[in-house]
Amino acid sequence: MAAAGSAIASDASNAAMTSETRMAFKHIGAGAGRQRSARRASRRVDGPRPDYLYCGPAENPCRSRIRHPMLRADLVKTEPSTVSPGATRARSAKRARILDAAIAVFARTGYHDARVSDIAREAKIAYGLVYHYFRNKEEILETIFEERWTGFVETVEAIADAPSRTEEKLEAIAALILGAYRLRRDWVKVFVLEIQRSSRFAEPGQLRAVGRFFQAVAKILRAGQARGELRGDLDPEVAGYVFIGGLEIVITALVLGVIRESDVEPEGYAPKVARTVVEIFLRGIGEAA
Repeated sequence: MAAAGSAIASDASNAAMTSETRMAFKHIGAGAGRQRSARRASRRVDGPRPDYLYCGPAENPCRSRIRHPMLRADLVKTEPSTVSPGATRARSAKRARILDAAIAVFARTGYHDARVSDIAREAKIAYGLVYHYFRNKEEILETIFEERWTGFVETVEAIADAPSRTEEKLEAIAALILGAYRLRRDWVKVFVLEIQRSSRFAEPGQLRAVGRFFQAVAKILRAGQARGELRGDLDPEVAGYVFIGGLEIVITALVLGVIRESDVEPEGYAPKVARTVVEIFLRGIGEAA
């Protein structure tokens, strides 16, 4: 058993950084370059929203093989644009700069103490220009969630659909979440402290978006049961809550400074902790036989 555990640990360091996971780290921040249409920008983004709102628009710059439902012609019908490609790229880049600046400000001062003028200063743009893209800081926060979360959950769904073993998929998701803290620390801090604890997070649209994550994990566990890799007498959805809950506690502890990443091997920290979480989830914490 000890020899087997050693072999598993050796494979884990490689499995935790599969191509799926490496793609994931890039994908989390990629949503910042997405530009919403004038129709989406002009209407309120709160309240119940269709599921496809959480999928990236057709101009998504990521070279991901995941197809977005919004690419279907029956969902989006727009008139040919008269704006030059150069102007569109410049507008998209400025909008992305505002969102990145907002993440930095929200992480530093907290959402409630942040002002639009602080975001403009961080982005090095005129104060009034922020309102050219967003109505208020509330819409900025909602946009940050929509676009960043979309990239994350699409990557989790891609991992769920991959022809890998259950253990490898769970480890890839765990490494994705823990690695995000190292690579996108401000975004993770904003999500944990500002978005997740906001009353608006409990609205139908946000719940549907988060539900996609839980459903993807349950899908992995259900498939593992069908292949005989996991016990078949347990509810895969409840087991998924336990797995995600464990990762959430670790991330929250990192954000609050209760635990710290290893200063010795910072790049190896995420795979190592991911391996620990998955090992405890699948085999428990009892002494090896």
